[in-house]
Amino acid sequence: MKTIRLLFVLTLLIFAFSCTEKKIEDMPETTDTTSIMDNVNAAFAEKYPNATDVEWKQEENGWEVEFKLDGVKHEADYDENGDWVKTEHEISEAELPEMIQNTIDGEYTVYVIMGVEKYDSREGAYYEVKLRKGGDIEEAKFYPNGKIIMPEENAKTGEKHSEMDND
Repeated sequence: MKTIRLLFVLTLLIFAFSCTEKKIEDMPETTDTTSIMDNVNAAFAEKYPNATDVEWKQEENGWEVEFKLDGVKHEADYDENGDWVKTEHEISEAELPEMIQNTIDGEYTVYVIMGVEKYDSREGAYYEVKLRKGGDIEEAKFYPNGKIIMPEENAKTGEKHSEMDND
């Protein structure tokens, strides 16, 4: 009985080690994240040399960095190659371009502005405005010229949700 048990344990061990070796061999070669991170850090330092309180997080498709610039909290995204994608930060309603304010006054007359974020991306700037109507909160995106960003245009801004999303 001891011999059978010993053979069974040895068979399990051999099987376990062979599976482990196969998994290691089958693993794809990984990108050198250290050199990419060095590139990201260099690009970030060049774009935001006066940034303070810098905190990095690795995301599924790259990196996100939270930092302060002139006392204002910002977030920037970099892709998996270390290239800058976009930066966002909150602004006051008073800082909204007049053209956007005019569009809101005309298109969203019964809405109250809850918050505003400015985005700078590779394709240019845009604004996301959080609006409240009664108990509903919605978001609308605008180009600086006041034009509403339609859902099919969201690919340009890097966003995956529609022009007006409920929270």
